[in-house]
Amino acid sequence: MDILDLRLPSQPDSAYRAVLVGGERWDGSMLDARIRQRASFLQARGLEPGHVVLCPDGPVLDVLLMSSAAARLGVAVFPFRAGLGRAELDVLAVATGTEWRWQPESGDLVSTGVLSAAMIPQETPVARLVKTSGSSGQPKVVMLSAKNLQVSAAAVNRQLGFGVDDVWLCCLRLSHVGGSAILDRTALAGASLVLHERFDAQTLAEDLRRHAVTHISLVPPMLDRLLDVGATPPKSLRVLLVGGQVLSPALAERALAAGWPLYLTYGMTETASQIATSARALERVCVDGSIGPLLSGVEIASGPPATSPARLRVRGPMVMIGYANPQRLPGRGLDDGWFETSDLGGVGVDGELRVGGRADEVLVIGGTNVSLSRVEAVLCQAPGVAEVVVVALDDPVWGHRMVAIYRGKPDEPALCSWCEQALSGAERPREFRRVAELPLLDSGKYDRSLIRAMAQTASKA
Repeated sequence: MDILDLRLPSQPDSAYRAVLVGGERWDGSMLDARIRQRASFLQARGLEPGHVVLCPDGPVLDVLLMSSAAARLGVAVFPFRAGLGRAELDVLAVATGTEWRWQPESGDLVSTGVLSAAMIPQETPVARLVKTSGSSGQPKVVMLSAKNLQVSAAAVNRQLGFGVDDVWLCCLRLSHVGGSAILDRTALAGASLVLHERFDAQTLAEDLRRHAVTHISLVPPMLDRLLDVGATPPKSLRVLLVGGQVLSPALAERALAAGWPLYLTYGMTETASQIATSARALERVCVDGSIGPLLSGVEIASGPPATSPARLRVRGPMVMIGYANPQRLPGRGLDDGWFETSDLGGVGVDGELRVGGRADEVLVIGGTNVSLSRVEAVLCQAPGVAEVVVVALDDPVWGHRMVAIYRGKPDEPALCSWCEQALSGAERPREFRRVAELPLLDSGKYDRSLIRAMAQTASKA
């Protein structure tokens, strides 16, 4: 059976060199004892290889214990956002054939009442289920194998030079692939891990220095908030990995000016996290959609970005088993192993992946093709604009009407006036709304569904 064992010969007692949570430090042997204890308890309660257990994504140390214990038993973990109601959990269990639910508050394992799918032999057992963020569409649940997780972790560690003497700080939710993948990378390297229960910019800035952190992952809104508190990078930090959504030139310039070692990354839940990452820290702002070279084993099927944009199609050992279903059968959402993304782009002659926005964000307005991501990128260059999201509402005459929801110094008339010089007629938003804060998903990405609702409300006002 393809069971993920993240322990290394150099770390026989535990996958991790040390884990630090809320001021407590757990060295490898202490943590290994806790993991073995948890694995024995789960096995005694009836967990068998091939089973799936729902697990809340907090407390974070408990998630780590569950993930590590489950990996040793050949059991899959399905982390979910802590606080979900029973009705929502029942829906997830039925849709994925999940047999068990872990309750950290009582330290007990309970049956979901779902008929076990583990009796169906699977050539590639599921090791982890992860719900997609659904920032602009209907979320799905992705099935990832042990091989998916291990190959991804190894490729990222090689690309970023992450090893046994390094420290990765994780402030991303562990129910999202960006957070859970950090557990895999740190365990595989036998390195140290600093876990935060939630993102807090001031606490993050303090812990980066306190624990001599070498690597950290953030989404752009988190980076923006870190810069807002005046944080500066400690000498120990070699990599600040930015992904999840496009990094605006204005935000990148702020971070580079403050000395942060920015690395861009591109990936998704369906590929167990990254498929392309910067080869070195950015020296200047990228405005052409460049990300970096593909990770080892990744194949891209699309035309070069210089030609007409095409959807990226990805294949490789880190691509998911398929979307979840009650029988946990593989292949759903794949075409002969290929996964087609919603993003446009391709690999240039220099071997770097370039991403040119989402296919569903290219609109026809008055007979002209307009890219929402391009409009956002231009607006982010407006003086005083800190963040901006552009959404499109239906329009009976023009087909679509763009609305810009932003945070920054200029008022609506001033930003509208600036756009007259910076954007062509079809590309100019017809409405602007300045807000104190843009709403975020649990993943840290912008909640585009809620922002769209804000835009609709503004249009009716």
